[in-house]
Amino acid sequence: MTVMEKRDPVLLWLRCICVSVAIILVVGGITRLTDSGLSMVDWRPVMGVLPPLSDSDWMEVFDQYKAFPEYQKINKGMNLEDFKAIFFWEYLHRILGRFVGLLCLLPYLWFLWRKGLSSPLRIKGLVLVLLVGMQGLMGWYMVKSGLVRNPEVSHFRLAAHLGLAFAVFGLAWWMILGLTDQETPGDDSLRYRPAILCLLSLFCFQVVYGAFVSGMKAGYGFNTFPKMGEDWMPRALFGLSPFWQNFVSDKFSVQFVHRWLGTILAISTGVSAWFALRSGTLNELQARRFFCLLLLVFAQFCLGVLTILFLVEMPILLPVVHQLVALFLFGAFLAAVHSFRRSP
Repeated sequence: MTVMEKRDPVLLWLRCICVSVAIILVVGGITRLTDSGLSMVDWRPVMGVLPPLSDSDWMEVFDQYKAFPEYQKINKGMNLEDFKAIFFWEYLHRILGRFVGLLCLLPYLWFLWRKGLSSPLRIKGLVLVLLVGMQGLMGWYMVKSGLVRNPEVSHFRLAAHLGLAFAVFGLAWWMILGLTDQETPGDDSLRYRPAILCLLSLFCFQVVYGAFVSGMKAGYGFNTFPKMGEDWMPRALFGLSPFWQNFVSDKFSVQFVHRWLGTILAISTGVSAWFALRSGTLNELQARRFFCLLLLVFAQFCLGVLTILFLVEMPILLPVVHQLVALFLFGAFLAAVHSFRRSP
């Protein structure tokens, strides 16, 4: 068997993982935005595969839901049909999570058995499987934070849950890049690698704040841009003590930070791309990836602004698309970084 023939099944496996993560990210976003995440109040990794099948089964899970604060404080009087609607999204999200887990684990074990992975890929594949396992555990840990007196999931745990999803996608995508990128960068172009890494770090920070905004429902605070209401910096901002709490616990301050981090990221990426593309030191692959990165950054920035302005009118579509494009942008950043890798 040729090297190419050995590589193709691995590439198919990794691409399927990336696609499945993108799909579960969309379903997870809808689950969050429809307030469906607390509809399943227990975690049964094996027995929870089958949904309620009879009327008595539905009444049993509905009665379980009624015993928790979300029903008692927010959804009091909800009928069974409305409960089925929110249950569907959380159930689908969990089933897809199991599917992603099996998609990572079973082919990995098969490749190990067939000796189809190099030593570096065996290690990365193991990390991939562990990350998916951690993702499942974090998902339940996040749900548990909302099954208490205050029926809101912790935005810190939501950020960790989202971050692990990005990590699974990122590692699988990085492995794909390692198998497909053949072009070696020139030494002159490597001076742009630190700038791209800084931009990637800023983007990751922005993703965390995006999760904070979602978890705290801070996007509904001010639906104007670039000002927040009538002011650039409303008086409602930065009122907590100690001061650092404003950056993680005050919804208006979190929205303010998320807005301006996105603006800084868009401007910084534009400036970096302008200098890099004009330098004449980039090879074709690097130039193409820098250009794609630039397009995605500005598309994501525009989506962010539209989400702010029209969140009330489109409370699900725009945030979900915004989150999905963030995943694509993450992939573009990783591809750009990989194209500026040092030669072995």
